[in-house]
Amino acid sequence: MEVRLTRRNVFLRDKFTCQYCAKVFQEPELNLDHVMPRDKGGPTTWHNIVTSCIRCNTRKANKLPHEANMFPLVKPVIPRWRPMYGLKDRDKQDDSWRQFLDPDRKSVRMSA
Repeated sequence: MEVRLTRRNVFLRDKFTCQYCAKVFQEPELNLDHVMPRDKGGPTTWHNIVTSCIRCNTRKANKLPHEANMFPLVKPVIPRWRPMYGLKDRDKQDDSWRQFLDPDRKSVRMSA
């Protein structure tokens, strides 16, 4: 199942980090940026949308990355689906669920 493309889910995927200046921001201080601008044929997809701060978004405007000399820190991808992907307060989860929601990969064994 694919994670729905929403503003909040893009911010979650990018960890509330501007993909151009690498600073972490609060949600109201963020925008979505089309890496390839819509007016140049860029689609609104997981592969073309990144988190940007308002300042960087204004600076890049509708330019291509090479025109603005601004490239995303990480190539935008579709995030892996998890049942609790959009949960706000992950640190406040009941500890009894932690092993299922955030398993420690070193201690998980696969059965044959």
